[in-house]
Amino acid sequence: MSGLDHVDTDRLREWLSEVREGETTAALMLAVAYDKGIGAGELASWYDRSTESVEEAIAALDSPDYVAEIARLEGVDVEAVAAESNLTVESVEAWFAGLSDRPVPEAASVIRGYAEGAVEPLLTGEPSTVFHLDYDAMTERGWSLDDPDLFEKAAESDLGLPEYGRFLVEPDESILEAAERGGRSWPYACRGGACTNCAVVVVDGDVAMPGQSVLSDAQIRETNARLSCVGVPVTDEVRLVTGVGDLAEFADLRLPSPAEDGDGARPASD
Repeated sequence: MSGLDHVDTDRLREWLSEVREGETTAALMLAVAYDKGIGAGELASWYDRSTESVEEAIAALDSPDYVAEIARLEGVDVEAVAAESNLTVESVEAWFAGLSDRPVPEAASVIRGYAEGAVEPLLTGEPSTVFHLDYDAMTERGWSLDDPDLFEKAAESDLGLPEYGRFLVEPDESILEAAERGGRSWPYACRGGACTNCAVVVVDGDVAMPGQSVLSDAQIRETNARLSCVGVPVTDEVRLVTGVGDLAEFADLRLPSPAEDGDGARPASD
């Protein structure tokens, strides 16, 4: 019977040829040996470690989130990446854990990029689908941001563009840029993360904001607000509510709009 509950040992063996740090190699070897039936106490004597430290190393890798542990062992500064991305540490760890779905050499290459280079914001590298719902359309129907089935209600309603819809965000563009590419007229002003004209509230999924300088930590963490002009999806799908820039918690941070219509919205594309 396997000693590991959550991770395929063959997968860990693949990682052995890709990692660079001795501590990562040692942790992987401990987990592989443990899976072969060698006890933590015996491994502790082999590696001149305490049994507790061996058990901790094995437990960290015997997890669905094991790639996040590999990233840390390889030298990724998760806290710094989170700060640069305006994300929680938990979101960044979940993103690295999600690399387990990719081929090992590809996942290892991503980790090396973050471990060896300067601290960079989290960027998914893959297209993401954004579902959007207008705040006024939501409240007119008596719905709330707290509704657990908010977007299910929207999908089953008679709503369509511009109040409700979806579009694809490519890896090299912000949510606002992708919305505009699809002909949507969303509010904006500075386009550089220094005002809240383009603010949205993320209901599901997560969005990094490299370069934002105006939202408070409480607005980001508690309200789940993001700025679409610098917002970059870091999950396959994102569901967000638009048109929240006039709400009391954001209104004081708005800027005069450069758009012709005077309300902060870009004129619609043909």
